[in-house]
Amino acid sequence: MAVDIREHPQAPPVEELREFTLVPVAREEVRDRRDAGEELREANLRESREDVYVELDPDPTERGAHDDIGTALYRLVQLFGTPNVPGYDAGDDVSDREDTTFKYLFRLVNEADESDRTLPDEWLVTAFDWHTELGVGLAEWGDDPDPEAVDGAVGLVSLALVTNVVSEPVQCVYKDKWY
Repeated sequence: MAVDIREHPQAPPVEELREFTLVPVAREEVRDRRDAGEELREANLRESREDVYVELDPDPTERGAHDDIGTALYRLVQLFGTPNVPGYDAGDDVSDREDTTFKYLFRLVNEADESDRTLPDEWLVTAFDWHTELGVGLAEWGDDPDPEAVDGAVGLVSLALVTNVVSEPVQCVYKDKWY
């Protein structure tokens, strides 16, 4: 089920939402920035916002379906390939991880030429598993994400767009079932 944020009091005008593109950050860029000593700092929107939630429904035709992070990961891999954040590769040493087993870093970009836009031109967003559910975070290189962005429209839009990407079916060729 797609998330409709238009009724949230902090929702930006719907015209702005049409122009966003979710672009995976190149794995090499992530590696180069880490090698240069930069740290990716994140604010987990699931932990910091109480006014929104994430609902994953792996099979909307099934009664009583539960959140399914496996389906979310499957869709992310279909669309963007394997996770682009180093350290979350299959077969890596996982002894230092707490509960995140995959992580994607995206740049949310709006290239429309609008002067009255309320949202920034771009910002960083992460998608990861969080307590076996979908985690979404605002990210910055070196600094903590702006608390106003986390609590405002930027956080709301980030959460909704990532949730829609992992919850909307992508047609799979296996037995004509939508995944």
